[in-house]
Amino acid sequence: MIAQVRGTIVRGKQLGRTLGFPTANVCPDAPSAAENGVYVGLIRVAGYAAPLPCMVNQGSHPTVPEGPATIEAHILDFADDIYGLRAEVTYLAFLRPERRFSSVAALTAQLQADLARTRAWFARAQEG
Repeated sequence: MIAQVRGTIVRGKQLGRTLGFPTANVCPDAPSAAENGVYVGLIRVAGYAAPLPCMVNQGSHPTVPEGPATIEAHILDFADDIYGLRAEVTYLAFLRPERRFSSVAALTAQLQADLARTRAWFARAQEG
């Protein structure tokens, strides 16, 4: 485990949803100790029995730099409405540092690659 953050799931800018990567934006109770970037993670949401696999982005989203820094979890294969619920995000593996992309299309392509790496990480974890 790299880091862990607890907080409440709040509405964000909804940009991830428009790119095909809806996220649970976690308003943390305390700052995260992790460096900004993209991680493989687990999110435990109040009312759900098991933690859910996710891809986590922590940072200031420099490609579309509106608003404050965020902690966002794209929960794999998940579409429930969880706004207002408490959550705990565990950062399991670092994928890459935060960076600015030349366009939203380039960002989307990188997110697709990050998601493939996240899924592969969980597949390997299930095998071993």
